[in-house]
Amino acid sequence: MIVENRKAGRELAFHILYHADRIGSLTPEEVERYWRLHPADEKSKMFADRLIALILEKNRQIDDLLTEASASWSLERMDAVSRSILRLGVCEMYFSTDIPPAVTIDEAIRLAKRYGPENAPGFVNGILDRLYQEKMAV
Repeated sequence: MIVENRKAGRELAFHILYHADRIGSLTPEEVERYWRLHPADEKSKMFADRLIALILEKNRQIDDLLTEASASWSLERMDAVSRSILRLGVCEMYFSTDIPPAVTIDEAIRLAKRYGPENAPGFVNGILDRLYQEKMAV
């Protein structure tokens, strides 16, 4: 059941990040507004809130890692779905130590297949795999 709560929570966190990307603002108030409009089961919401809190705290570091890993693609040039999924993936891989990187990458690809443009799964996989390889080399 923990896996299902995390899967649902991860998807909820993606929706919040995508929403925030579209309106140009990720704040605790915007997250609360999202929850009022889109209620969720408590365990999934708790996992999503944990991820969102980490992203709020580590936003600059996450974007710096993405910028380095995607040298030919600026964050602004990426589509909003891929950008949101990548931020979520980097957050999990670097700042949430209880999630294996392989799970993070697989789940990011799943979200990219479901919500992203046709090239999103390969793009997301390439960036996250590059970051994983760099992280393991340290």
